[in-house]
Amino acid sequence: MKENLEEDLIRRINDGDERAFKLVFDLYYRPLTLFAMKYVREVEDAKEIVQDFFVRMWSKRDTLEIRFSLRIYLYRSVRNACLNFIASGKVEKKRMMGYEHPQVSNDNALEHMMAAEQEELLMRAIDNLPEKCRQIFVMSRMNRLSHQAIATQLNLSVKTVEAQISIALKRLAEWIITLVMFFCD
Repeated sequence: MKENLEEDLIRRINDGDERAFKLVFDLYYRPLTLFAMKYVREVEDAKEIVQDFFVRMWSKRDTLEIRFSLRIYLYRSVRNACLNFIASGKVEKKRMMGYEHPQVSNDNALEHMMAAEQEELLMRAIDNLPEKCRQIFVMSRMNRLSHQAIATQLNLSVKTVEAQISIALKRLAEWIITLVMFFCD
C-alpha cells in the first residue's frame, strides 16, 4: 500500500502536480533539515541545502527517476547535497572563522537518518504541548536558559517554570512510551 502511494506521488510530481509536491515537501522538509544538520551543524545551512534540493527536484520533475523508495531518494539526495556543501569549502571557511565541525563519514548516514526521524517525532510531540508549557520547555532545554532566567523573561515565578517543565517532561515521556508500545506491537 505504501509503495503504491509513493509511486502515485512520484508519478504526480513527474506530471507537474504541485499539490503532490507540496505534500512531499510538508512531510519531509523538517526531518530532512534535521538530517542535514547532522552533517553541516548549522540550522541555516541545513535549511538552505534542503530548500535548494527541493527547488532542484521540482525543476527536474519531468525527468525525475526514483527507482526504489521516495524516502530513500530524498535522504540520499540531501546527504549528497550536504557532502557537496562540505566539499565546496563553505564549511571549511566557517571552521577557519572559529566554527567547529566534526568529520562526517559515509558509514553513519543511516544513523543520521534515524536520528533525524527520531528528532522529528520528538519535535512533533513538543509541538503538541500546551503553548506556555512548550514555550518554557523550549527555553529550558533548547535555549538552555536557567529556570530563573525563564521566570524573569516571562514574568513568572520559578516554581511555575519548574511545574511547567515537569508537565512537559511527563507528557513527553507518556508520548514516547505510547509510541514505543505502538511500534513494539
